[in-house]
Amino acid sequence: MEQINNQTLYQAILKARENFPKRKALYYKNKYIYYSTLIKNINLMSSFLKTLGIIKDDVVSIALPNTFVTVYLIYAVNQIGAINNLIHPLIKSNNLKKIINKVNSKILFCLDTSYSEYFKELDEDILIVPVNPTFGLNKFVQLAYHLLNKKNLQFKNKIKINLNKYQEYKEFDKDYLKDSFYLQSGGTSGDSKTIALSNFAINALVNEFPKMIGFNDAKDMYMLATLPTFHGFGLAVGIHTLLSYGGCDMLLPKFSTKETIKLINKDKLTFIIGIPRLYQALLNNKKFDTPHLKSLKYTFVGGDSVSKTLKSNFDNLMIKNNSIARLYEGYGLTEVVTVCSLNINNFYKEGSVGKLLNNVKCKIIDENLNDVTYLKDGEIYLSGETLMNGYRFNNEESFIYDENNVKWIKTGDYGFLDKDNFLYFKQRIKQIIKIKGINLYPKEIESVVKELDFIFDCSVLGIKEENLIEEKIYLFIVINKLYENKNYDFEIKAKISKDIGEIALPYKIIYLDKIDKTDIGKTDYKKLISRINN
Repeated sequence: MEQINNQTLYQAILKARENFPKRKALYYKNKYIYYSTLIKNINLMSSFLKTLGIIKDDVVSIALPNTFVTVYLIYAVNQIGAINNLIHPLIKSNNLKKIINKVNSKILFCLDTSYSEYFKELDEDILIVPVNPTFGLNKFVQLAYHLLNKKNLQFKNKIKINLNKYQEYKEFDKDYLKDSFYLQSGGTSGDSKTIALSNFAINALVNEFPKMIGFNDAKDMYMLATLPTFHGFGLAVGIHTLLSYGGCDMLLPKFSTKETIKLINKDKLTFIIGIPRLYQALLNNKKFDTPHLKSLKYTFVGGDSVSKTLKSNFDNLMIKNNSIARLYEGYGLTEVVTVCSLNINNFYKEGSVGKLLNNVKCKIIDENLNDVTYLKDGEIYLSGETLMNGYRFNNEESFIYDENNVKWIKTGDYGFLDKDNFLYFKQRIKQIIKIKGINLYPKEIESVVKELDFIFDCSVLGIKEENLIEEKIYLFIVINKLYENKNYDFEIKAKISKDIGEIALPYKIIYLDKIDKTDIGKTDYKKLISRINN
């Protein structure tokens, strides 16, 4: 397998075009784009960006879902050597303004349905280009979209993307070590951070991912590309991995069980990557149980805790339909391009979050800042080729340097390594609950509770109230609507007491219609805290 580390992302897919010009590269709403056309459209988009004055190291903000134009833009920005600043497409204008001003972005590409809102807030700060998500599709699809969204499209376009007006721009930047992507993240301390990633770091992950899975060529492989690009996993694995090896990304701007099952029934899905809620939604749809699941080969889950029940139900359905896919958990964070360990068929251990990638280093540090041996708990430190360039636009130190001047990041996560380099994640350090000197892990309590049939979702928080020495455990519960009302408290407490012990019993159980989530599907703890006294 050819190494692509020492290239930009654009160069990687340019090489794929040279090798596989007639292969399908992208799919979106019943239309395929082939590799030859993909590169042509990226080159044309680069010409468009150049006419807007974009040059190397300019920051281009993109707040779009996964569509054709989104992919063209991301690679065109990379081709020029500018910096992709990837943002949630439905972000509120006040939060968007903070990010735009922080990174000093010159231009924003956003959904045309959001243009009017953003224009009111940002017109004096930045050039805004509205984007029609049906760009590149047939006129009937575009007409239907316009009629459906007519109320939000009552504005005069200052700039309209029309690639037919331009000649292909075929030069490309080759600086693979510089800052090339800005991703916004909660970081390792919970404060908002801008993480700078290089081409080298992203391609280092893309080098290792196929090696772990076991393929050299992505021929006839299809990726469900529904995780957003503002999330590193969605960008690096959902979009870039298969495009680097001749596979096809099946673009889905918003996850839909119906659309996903349609692709499965056409034998057009090999990979699914997603959060637990995505897989639970599929299992809740009876049409997901189909013999066509045999075409599904790899399914990876991350972003939140995975219950044993979810994994068991999913895996049993795969076995029933002769699929080799199993629900495999991995671990990572944006600072290392979101993946540093992975479970897969040939490398799997129950309870772990996978084996470390070959180009990732990990060590466990105890509370006295000493390295600990295998199977000993401590904070997870990471280093290696996928390491970020650093945090930008704040005063926080990006790295810890050891005696050999090797850069490491503190993850803020608690766990241990075994002698085979499998990583075991226990909990975010800030979320560990200590009662009577004993560490209790919300993730463990959640996993136990989720084994009960009537539990749809749950979350655990430790709250230290004023004038109290120890924390109190709050358990938030969402009941499966299929079950009738009964004494849930008794069964929940009995289960926790039996499997963990009375010390882990909740001070209060709060029943909700849903567990609040962040934009990328993680539990929103701030919103949960606000519900305690409501």
